[in-house]
Amino acid sequence: MIYLLGGPPRVGKSIIAGEIRRRFAVSVVSTDTLGAVLESVLSPGEAPDLFAFGGMSMAERTMTDPAQLVEGLIRESRVVWTAVEAFARREHAEGRDALIEGVAVLPELVSRLEEVPHRAVFLGNQGERVQENIKSAAARNAQDWMRGVSDPDIAAFAMLVRRMSARIEQEAEEFGFEYIELGDIPFEAATEAVMRALGLGGR
Repeated sequence: MIYLLGGPPRVGKSIIAGEIRRRFAVSVVSTDTLGAVLESVLSPGEAPDLFAFGGMSMAERTMTDPAQLVEGLIRESRVVWTAVEAFARREHAEGRDALIEGVAVLPELVSRLEEVPHRAVFLGNQGERVQENIKSAAARNAQDWMRGVSDPDIAAFAMLVRRMSARIEQEAEEFGFEYIELGDIPFEAATEAVMRALGLGGR
């Protein structure tokens, strides 16, 4: 079975995926990793959308309309999906279970995996505490790339998270996938809800 966990940046996908790996011994791969593989074999000239968002400084992201940033992430995700889909199909062909998590897991893209047995769920956070959550998560992790980022930059990124969450919620409904709103429930409850949605149990 191929399990897919999607959502905007900074909503806890990797943390939940890590808990699933710990409990169920399922291999986990991030779409960030698959995207990095593509970046190593493609040039900005060959795949400009793959490099556009990652090539922006935090200051540039802060000054850019969140709607434009969301569209940029969507375009990047469509490029990365070529690697995600190939990975999913190979893992299925080899008879291996795998969980793929990341921003590039979008409802419109997952809907193309018709021949591959899969279960998918999407996270989002449109609540009032997104900025606080991002800041506290970064403070707990010395390797977090948002550690030390200024409050105005975090606020701008929180707006991106809300905008992309709203888009994913709408798209998930359109394609018949479950969407879990993290602004409504404790994170521990969201972890269990993801596991239930993926058919992995959960309390």
